[in-house]
Amino acid sequence: KKTDVKTISIRGLKIEKDARRVYINDSEVNLTHKEFDLLLFLVENPNRVFAREELFEKVWGMDALGDSATVTVHIKRIREKLGSKSSCITTIWGVGYKFEVKR
Repeated sequence: KKTDVKTISIRGLKIEKDARRVYINDSEVNLTHKEFDLLLFLVENPNRVFAREELFEKVWGMDALGDSATVTVHIKRIREKLGSKSSCITTIWGVGYKFEVKR
């Protein structure tokens, strides 16, 4: 049985999966349900580029109403809320987004 990691910590960014809480340097960041889901998805798949359409499908689901522009809006809000840590979310022009973790 695979044990799931409950807390992810990367360079001052901490995500408590079960509690659905995000902290930057021990200060809680209030994210909406979908912002949390989107951030978590990117963080759990570091350094992989995802097209907006792919992120929309994975986070919102196949039967969701809306379009991939929703992803852009959510990424913008997440970046605003993460402040200095927002540089981890990289835009790959013409492709999509990735959560960049320097090796």
